[in-house]
Amino acid sequence: SSPRLTGLPRCLGALSRSRQEAIMSRRRLRSALPALLIMAGLGAWRAAVAWTAAPGVVPRPAALCRGSSPLSRVASGPKCARAASGSPSDPKAALETLAQSALTREEEPEAVFDAIRVLEKARKEVDGSNFEKQLTGSWRLVYTTGTKQTEGEVGRINYVPIVAVQTFDMEKRFIRNGVYLGPLTLEFEGKLTWIQDRLRLEFDFDELKLCGFSVPLPDALRSTLGMKSSTPYKRQPAFDFVAADEKIMAARGAGGGVALWLRNELA
Repeated sequence: SSPRLTGLPRCLGALSRSRQEAIMSRRRLRSALPALLIMAGLGAWRAAVAWTAAPGVVPRPAALCRGSSPLSRVASGPKCARAASGSPSDPKAALETLAQSALTREEEPEAVFDAIRVLEKARKEVDGSNFEKQLTGSWRLVYTTGTKQTEGEVGRINYVPIVAVQTFDMEKRFIRNGVYLGPLTLEFEGKLTWIQDRLRLEFDFDELKLCGFSVPLPDALRSTLGMKSSTPYKRQPAFDFVAADEKIMAARGAGGGVALWLRNELA
């Protein structure tokens, strides 16, 4: 028989195997895609809104611009290399600094940090009677000092370069913490408790949603992600607020980091 004819079955068999392998590869990719998307979203979420720094650790203002990673350079902006022109010294000036920085992102990162510290020191003088009412709504994360883990992975973050939104419904006691990367959405949802005399909001995340769909997670992973699980918290997730008005809110997380948000409709 012709060599071409005898080689034909072998060639067809190879083509069939290649096609089957391609189909299996596509199936494996499809099955792994949700996990890959979750991990990508979690990486962004951790970088933007993590609150697990060691207790009592207060980042030094002079160090806020340090970090050589691309993310830290993007987040810090071109002004980061220059010293702050001045820091607020009273609560009213501090609020003005925070409002300006949230709207324009042009204030020095050190000045933002100092403004939050001024409000913390004057916390007993701050009228927080309206905070609970003001908190309802969606808030765009503008600035955060990050955490020790974040700092080690990507450098210090101050102005946040991704879309991270915190949503509170104080009447329903509902909280959502979301990261939005184009078509990818990653949202943690749960319940909150407001403690008026401490201007403190404590919360538990009990559900993770990817692109709007609930994702079941094993108990061990829930604990790792800081969600409610059978493992007790080392520290109850919470925000201690120093500002909340018609434009901005600012708080320190239970883990030591500070953050500034702008009402989402103004972002």
